[in-house]
Parts: sequence; C-alpha cells; structure tokens
Amino acid sequence: MSTKSQPPEMELNDIRKIRVGKQPPLFEDDEQKLVDLETWDNKNKENWKVVVRENKKSLGWCCYALFTCIFWGYDGLAGTIVLAISQFRHDYGSEYKGQFVVGAGVQLMFAAASFIGLMAGGALSAFVSKRWGRQVCIAGGFASTLLGVLFQFLSASPTPLTPSRASFPLFFAGKLLTGIPLGIFTTIAPPYCSELAPISLRGAITAAVNFSIVLGQCLAYVVMRQTQHLSGVNSYRVLFSVQWIFAGIGLAILWWFPESPYLLVSQGKMEKARRNIGRLYGGGKGNFDQEGYFAMVLATLEKAREEKRNEPGFKECFKGSNLRRTMIANSVFVVQNVCGISWIIGYMSYFLTLGGMSESRAFDVSVLLSFIMLVGNTFSWWLVESFGRRSTALYGCLTLFTTLMLIGITSLFPKLLTAQVVFMGVWSFMYQATIGAVAWPIVSEVATSSLRGHTQSLVTMTTGLTGAIVGVSLPFAVNPDQGNLGGKIAFIYGGLLGLCCIGIWWWYPETKGLSFGEIDRLFESGGRPRDFGRAKKAGKGDVK
Repeated sequence: MSTKSQPPEMELNDIRKIRVGKQPPLFEDDEQKLVDLETWDNKNKENWKVVVRENKKSLGWCCYALFTCIFWGYDGLAGTIVLAISQFRHDYGSEYKGQFVVGAGVQLMFAAASFIGLMAGGALSAFVSKRWGRQVCIAGGFASTLLGVLFQFLSASPTPLTPSRASFPLFFAGKLLTGIPLGIFTTIAPPYCSELAPISLRGAITAAVNFSIVLGQCLAYVVMRQTQHLSGVNSYRVLFSVQWIFAGIGLAILWWFPESPYLLVSQGKMEKARRNIGRLYGGGKGNFDQEGYFAMVLATLEKAREEKRNEPGFKECFKGSNLRRTMIANSVFVVQNVCGISWIIGYMSYFLTLGGMSESRAFDVSVLLSFIMLVGNTFSWWLVESFGRRSTALYGCLTLFTTLMLIGITSLFPKLLTAQVVFMGVWSFMYQATIGAVAWPIVSEVATSSLRGHTQSLVTMTTGLTGAIVGVSLPFAVNPDQGNLGGKIAFIYGGLLGLCCIGIWWWYPETKGLSFGEIDRLFESGGRPRDFGRAKKAGKGDVK
C-alpha cells in the first residue's frame, strides 16, 4: 500500500482525501462511511478468547492505564483509614473524653486539599492531553505524587532528626499534590481503555478501572494492618511512603506508552496514528485488519466533527443531544457518592473503633471487607457483559437500597454490631459488582467520541465535587463530638439511593454490544435512552 501522497500530519477536515490502497476515497458519502464503520464493528464482535489472542498489545497497555488507578484507590483510601491509627490521631488530633480524635474541622481541611487537587487535575488533563497527549499527563501525575508523598512523610516531623509536633501545612500541601494525580488518572484511564479495547471486551475492560481502584484500597488496608503496630510516626508514615513504589514503576514504563489512535487522529497526526495501530494491534498471528481499524477511527471522528461547527470544547458537551449524554455520564458518579461508599469504605475502621470494637479487630474486619469488594468486582466483569449496563446499575442499586435499610435498622440495637458488619459485607460485595464497576463503561460509552476526554474531565470534577460534599458532611455526622449518628446514617444514604433508582430506570440507556457509531445514532434519534436495548434487538438505528 502506498501513502506517498499523504502528508505526515493533516487536519481532520482532510480525511475525505485519504485513500486506502487502490480503493476510492474512504468516505464518498455518509452511506459509505456507515458501511466502513459497521464492517469493522462486525469484525470486532468475535469470541472473547479470539479477541484477547489478537489484541494482546492493546490489552497490555490497557492494563498499564488500569495500573495508574491502583494509585487512585490506594491514596484515596489511605487519607481516611489513617484516622484509625492511634498514633496519627495523637499527632494530628486532640483529646476528647479520654481518647484522641481528629476534629471534623481538621478532617475537612484534609478533604478540601484532596478535592482541590482532584478538581485541578481533572480540569487540566482535558486540555493537556488534547494538546500534548496523555503520556505528558501521566508523567505529571506521577511527579506530583512523588512530591506530595514527600510532604506527607515530612509532616509528621518537619525536622526528621528532631521529632516534634506534626505540621498541618505540610500535610495539607501533600494532600493537595497527591490529589492532582487522582484527577489526572481517572480522567485519562477510562477513555484510553475504551478506545483501545475491542467491543466484545470494552465493558469488562472499562469496568476493570474500578477493580484497579479496589485493588489499591485492598493494598492500603493490608499495609495499614502490617504497620499499625510500628512504634511512633512510622505506623502511618509507611502507609504514605508505599506510593513512591507506584510512581517509580509507572514512570519506568511510561517511556514506551503509545497514544491512542483516536487521540492522534483528532490531533491530525495520521501517520503516527497508523504507526501506533501497528504497535498496538499488529505483529500477531491473526490477520488483524489495521486499515479497517484506521477507517473506523476516521469515520467515527469525522462523523462527530461534522455534527458541530466549532472546535470541540466543554461547551459542546451541553449542546443538543450531547447535553443528555453529559448528564447521564455525570449522574452515575453522583449515584456512587450518595449511596454510602465514603462511609462504608473510608470510615469502616474508624466507625468500628468508635463502636467499641478493638483496634486490631476493626483492622481485620476492614481488610476482610476490602477483599470481599475485590471479589465482588470480578463478578462485575460477567454482569456487565451478560446483563448489560442498565440492568446491572438498576438492580444493583435496588439491592444496595435494601441493604442500607437493614444496616440502619440493626444500628438501632447496640448489641447487633456484628449484624451491621455482615450487612456491610453484603453491601460491599454488591456495590463493587454493580454500580461501583458499571459506572466506568457507562461513562466511556455514552460520551460523544470527539468529546470523550472533555466528558471524562467533567465527570472527574463532578465526582470530586459530590465526594467533597459528602466528605465534608460525614465527619460532622459520625464523629462522637458532633452528630454521632453511627449506623443510623444508612437511612440517609438509603433514602438518597431510592431516588437515584427512579432516575436510573427512567434515564439510563443499554449500550452493551453497541459500537460508538451506533450509540451516536441512537442518541441523535431523540428517543428515550431506556429503549436503546429494545431498538438494538429489533435491529433498528433509532428509537421512538
């Protein structure tokens, strides 16, 4: 095949001039464009074993993107479970009725630092990745991690050789800096995985973002369990220091990171996009249709480009059919935050300790629940591909609602603390198997192809905002010197989740097995998203 007539870089507007071999222009008209799209889509919907065998490289780099989310889970949880370590409460808290407690105001300050960092990382990554690529964003995230962890490490004793009172400004700065990569990684990883993963595995791969987060949380619990008995500040310093390992591994591999062909084509870097397609999908024993893939990317992005006159930007996310897609994508993480995740995962050890359970036993229970979550998340891979995105989200949230009501009821009886823990275990499993995991494929699939990065950035900021609201409220609700609600807070979360279930039933589409082009056409038809699955079964391109 000859491409001598093609310049190394060209604008997306010049796509119609591209020829593949001796064929006529790729996109003579819209009908030809749809044929190219659907031909590639049909080839891609194969047996998952065949797909894995023929896409080892692309799936391997998806795993690297997922690796960055392990840090998100680890750091996001370490900042809250550290409250369960007595030495940390002694150094950063004050005495209240014979025990040290980190005040709600101090917790608010630390949560605000992470929130500001997360929002900044999420907002910046959309612009930086568009101009310089995702590799630059990831490098910046790891660099921020290295410095942020250093500040947290030194905050326990600003002068390491002469231990003294903990430094709140240093710890705040450290939380701010480690919050930035939280926004970057959760903005970069989901769209990258959805663009590289084959359709038959796209749901499972994007749901694995949550698996990576939960794995990071499990590691945080394990590290805390092993370090809690260390003397002095090392009981929590080591918990923070482990993040240096994540950053070191990530940076060591980052040099070979291949940009997504979707991103490269949107930047007009056609030749580099072709080379990366060869890197990601070539070299196997199978006869991978690289030109078919290239045609599919071109068609998808050109179609999205034709639907708007302006350069893609955040304002485009709120125009026409994009508004509905943006609202659905953002709402799914609101559901996550209001269903009790911050309380059950982040405050589990602290809650159990305040409830009268010994510190070591509370840690053991927390570690057990974290691994229950990990197992639950592996079930999600089967659920999202077998029952679809909509059903997994809807029936999962109904189950979580029921479980929260049972947790609230048992909290009315102080002797039923064990029963509360059991129901929390059920909740943890079902959360990770359903809404905790399915949120990621929903966001990646409902977003317009050319606005996927911007949509994910908005989702990251929405997650940070709603998480901050919940995080600010939580210490005042559960701290013994404040609301002291204990397990009764489950009634509040249950009520909010009940309202969310109605919204999910009314609003959420079924995108299982649909190509990005098919999803675009269904949204453009103006029909009800909840009928998308029925339209797909009927073989129609629109819904009424």
